[in-house]
Amino acid sequence: MEGFIDFIVSINKIALFAFIVVLGFLVYEVKKMIDERKKSEKPVVPQFEDTIQGSPKASMNNTPLPPSVVLPKKPERGSSALMIGIGATTLLIVVGIMVVTYNTNLKKQEGETAQVPIIREISSAGLKVYDENWNEIEKKKKDKAKPGEKLYIGIQTIVEADIDRARIRVNERDWQIAHITTLFNPQLEVYYKEYIVATGTAQLKIEAQLHSASDGWLGD
Repeated sequence: MEGFIDFIVSINKIALFAFIVVLGFLVYEVKKMIDERKKSEKPVVPQFEDTIQGSPKASMNNTPLPPSVVLPKKPERGSSALMIGIGATTLLIVVGIMVVTYNTNLKKQEGETAQVPIIREISSAGLKVYDENWNEIEKKKKDKAKPGEKLYIGIQTIVEADIDRARIRVNERDWQIAHITTLFNPQLEVYYKEYIVATGTAQLKIEAQLHSASDGWLGD
């Protein structure tokens, strides 16, 4: 039942209206053909009026008239059958359009769902993800990042240590020089770098490390 409701909601409203109109037309034509068939089965007996009852010749003419034969009227089935055929063909076309529209919308929704990346943190202590307004994205909402969206990916510094930079990588296995950043937000106390979510990215695997002037990269 739920699938049928989803189908009705997703189809084109114009196609649905056309489907209802054509279906009603078919019902009308079938009913009309049945009524014509019933009507044709009942012979129509003509009613004669004796207009020459007072005529002198009427009493003298005793010749019996041959019995009248009333043939049943043949129903005009050709036009009704043609209209039903046209209506049925139109109905099939409309249903086909509705099914194609439903499948297209379903594939589009599946594609949009697949394009939304899931942000996955890889055991990096102090890792933070912010939106473009520097609002921290909660863990339960991190799977809502969309293609083209700008994120700030940061790692919280250690105040007591001599941290001078950090490195952050997304969807990469090996560390590169390009991953190193000295950008620092003093209010949030995080080293960060900007990241634009790419189209077609299924998930974001994020890793980050702090660098100590005396001890090197922490965590290596």
